[in-house]
Amino acid sequence: MKTNSKQIAWAISVVLAGVGLAGCSKNSDKLVTEQLNQSFEKADATVKQEVVQVNTAFQAGDYTRAISLMDQVVKNQPIDVAQKQAVNTLIIQTRQAVQQNPKLNTPELYKATEALMLSAHGEN
Repeated sequence: MKTNSKQIAWAISVVLAGVGLAGCSKNSDKLVTEQLNQSFEKADATVKQEVVQVNTAFQAGDYTRAISLMDQVVKNQPIDVAQKQAVNTLIIQTRQAVQQNPKLNTPELYKATEALMLSAHGEN
């Protein structure tokens, strides 16, 4: 799959801007799970179950797994604008967690995040 560097740069800047705008909040888990659940509420049962797994991993602090699972969801179907926004929220809140605890910033998380951003915002 050939990617458009302008689209990737745009997606990265959107996520980075969101990190700057997102405040530290105890409700970040709820924000992510609600947005994902709402944006995928009309998806088929299999996709909904995958979103539940994403939410469970995110809430458990297993950010690499949450991001990787979300990447699988995005790769398996086209996503709409609301779903892309929910994916962005997941990425933003994950980056917030990493800022608060730099030990979470692993090469695996970086690669998973990059893959998800390409899947969600790259050329389809």
